[in-house]
Amino acid sequence: MSINQRTFEAFLGGNRNKRDVAAALTAGGLSIEYVKETSNPRVWGYFAKLSDQLQAALGETREVLVLVAEYDLLQASEVDNATDIIKAHGVRLSRSVSIIITDDRRTGYKVKEISDDSGTLFVGFSLDRIRKCKPHGDQDFRALLQAQAYARDLYDLPGAVTKTQDFFGRRRLLERLRQEITSGGGHQGIFGLRKIGKTSLVNRLAQLVREDGRCFVAQIDLQRAAAIRPDSDYVLWSIGQAIYDSHRHVRDVRGFRLFGQYGLFSDIDDASSVYELFDHDLRLLLSSRRRRVAIFLDEIERILPPEATDSAQKSFVQIWRILRGLDQQYPGRLSFTISGTNPKCVEDAKVGPEDNPIYNYFTREYLKPLGVEEAYDLLTTIGGRVGLAWETPALSASYAQTGGHPALLRALGSAAHNKNPNRHQIIKILERDIRSLSQDLLIESSPLLAQLVSTLKDEYKDEYFLLTLLAEGKVQEFAEWARLAPADVAHLVGYGICRDPHTAPSLCISLLQTYLQRQLAESGRPSTALPYGHLLKSGDKVGDYTVAHAVGAPGGFATVYKARDDGGKVVALKVVRNGKLSSVQRELDILQSLNHPNIVRILDAGDIPSGDPYLVMEYIEGPTLRNFCEASTRPDEHMLLKWAVALLEALERMHPRPAAVDELRKRHDELDGDVAQAIFEAQHGVVHRDIKPDNVMLSKSKGPVLIDFNISVRAGSPVKTMSATVHYLPPGFVLGNWTHEVDLYQLGVTLLQLAAGAEIGRATLTDLRLTAANNLSARGLKLIDRLLSFQQPDGYRVTSEALRDARTALGAVARTT
Repeated sequence: MSINQRTFEAFLGGNRNKRDVAAALTAGGLSIEYVKETSNPRVWGYFAKLSDQLQAALGETREVLVLVAEYDLLQASEVDNATDIIKAHGVRLSRSVSIIITDDRRTGYKVKEISDDSGTLFVGFSLDRIRKCKPHGDQDFRALLQAQAYARDLYDLPGAVTKTQDFFGRRRLLERLRQEITSGGGHQGIFGLRKIGKTSLVNRLAQLVREDGRCFVAQIDLQRAAAIRPDSDYVLWSIGQAIYDSHRHVRDVRGFRLFGQYGLFSDIDDASSVYELFDHDLRLLLSSRRRRVAIFLDEIERILPPEATDSAQKSFVQIWRILRGLDQQYPGRLSFTISGTNPKCVEDAKVGPEDNPIYNYFTREYLKPLGVEEAYDLLTTIGGRVGLAWETPALSASYAQTGGHPALLRALGSAAHNKNPNRHQIIKILERDIRSLSQDLLIESSPLLAQLVSTLKDEYKDEYFLLTLLAEGKVQEFAEWARLAPADVAHLVGYGICRDPHTAPSLCISLLQTYLQRQLAESGRPSTALPYGHLLKSGDKVGDYTVAHAVGAPGGFATVYKARDDGGKVVALKVVRNGKLSSVQRELDILQSLNHPNIVRILDAGDIPSGDPYLVMEYIEGPTLRNFCEASTRPDEHMLLKWAVALLEALERMHPRPAAVDELRKRHDELDGDVAQAIFEAQHGVVHRDIKPDNVMLSKSKGPVLIDFNISVRAGSPVKTMSATVHYLPPGFVLGNWTHEVDLYQLGVTLLQLAAGAEIGRATLTDLRLTAANNLSARGLKLIDRLLSFQQPDGYRVTSEALRDARTALGAVARTT
């Protein structure tokens, strides 16, 4: 124990919990270095140094926070409290592992559930469990800590890397790009396969540029922005908002007319003025401040897809004309970094009939798989945190199979982790293990392998054709095409799929080549599918899911099946007819992050042998709200308002939250990557686009759950309408303008049908309101009326206002029943 004994004894006083926890920690190989008191006497903690054995086992040398809350029930706020303490003490405390102890006997389970998406491994124990450890009992605290730490699969990341400790490799590339951006040395275009780590690299690069201090950093996810509105005025407004939020010194500039002046894009009276206002504000900023402005645009293909419409082409040209024009007037003051799969947007001289403003404007940088040492570092470093020791032959075999692709390396590591559950000590991974794991990956991770090449398959068909030639071993034919189509082959080499285009004997990623060989062999067999090609039968295998039966009748765009994964878990599997997997992948990443009980969880995605994509979602037992749009089944007002509150809570989690943006701006001068991302998500949100009774399932445990985010429609090409029924599109709606207010209107129509016990289309909106007025209180009817007032003065501007009114109406009805 390194802490002063007198200080330590004064802290312990007569508190038995403090003494028992300290004794268990010390007996388990932790040394108490510091005591932590908080404003709440029932919440306190220790900073503990790990023993050499635990440091080696957990891969952590810094002190670990042990936070104790003397409460019978663990609250999520205690995890937040621990996170704040860790951040406040900088590099002293570990950000990879922390311990939380309460009187709640389910502390371990609850801590894992609450902190599952956190970058820190929070390990939970009850005080009762602590007292069963030495010296009080016969259990070993060190073994318990290792077992919980080893149980978490740190290889498996649901989305792009945001935490520094999760980022591996690319150090030289990052440093070179940082220097070029901060010195005004040009503009960067980063291209590469899906899941190669482009977004992770952009996140890390943006953070390094922030830390350098010479640039204001604006980071925009074009997938999220374009999902709301793909046109140029919305994208420019999004860029302006990101610039405004980049630093307090930007927000202190007086005279902005666009940046930070509108909480929502729909607040702008004249959208056509955005170009002039953006130009004015960026000039004002560059004139008022010395720092450069670095703008990062991720997913550049979202605003210029390969088969872009005329309007998309025009929008792209408008955006870059204004950005490039400002760059030319303020040389060296602006830096642009874009990322995407294919560099055609900077290689083609024309965009439709117009000259391409960024033709050869960017330095192209292909993001290839990790090098050998970087790949080894990823596997062994994470392995050290979860109790896996990779022997050198196993590392070599892993690299041969994955080619250093980071997503495949993580999938292989995850498979090794899951093969060895419930371990209390380090397990060695041998070369023979890799052969077995690789075969498993070809089955269990086929969706991941499909995603790697889905953009090429769907949108760059010539490149995909060349890829299949090499996968099938047609080396001479591939070499001939290398002479005829050098640009396409150069892209494949740039992606790191093959090396010398004239002598390449195979792909650089063995797993990917084997997957393609199997897919090509499968597609060459006679089809046994039922009519429409996308229908499956009981027992069919899709990835690592086995189909049980169809759920309901096949829809126009998709068919939903009940299925089970290899572990026996029941899921809903939706197969999208004539869709494109690449069109929904990034959107799936966004939806997977929502994590709300009243929003269906998206679990997986891939392609069936016919080529149609599938989505895997949690399976929800229960009827849809369509069952309650009848006179004899309609809910009473109390139940209706309970459903409304639950659905509005889900929408409030999804939709723009201007109040949250204001609060984050007040709390932070300069934004780190996490805060910048939080502000961006709060500004733009996610729009469901297809709320109606059929798309709300009523679960016994969760209540109403939003399903089907119109992904099946968005996956189709071309998209002509974005709602299955015109009755759910508000009056005055302009196709493509998918603001959150559309969702509120559609929810209003849904609630009105439930209140009336009748369906829209059979009865008019006016008919439904007349009937509902007899069944609702004044407050309940006013809530629906305001939801239906799409972009009207009396309508809801933000979802939180509607949620407040719904809760008030529910409380009033509850008091009268």
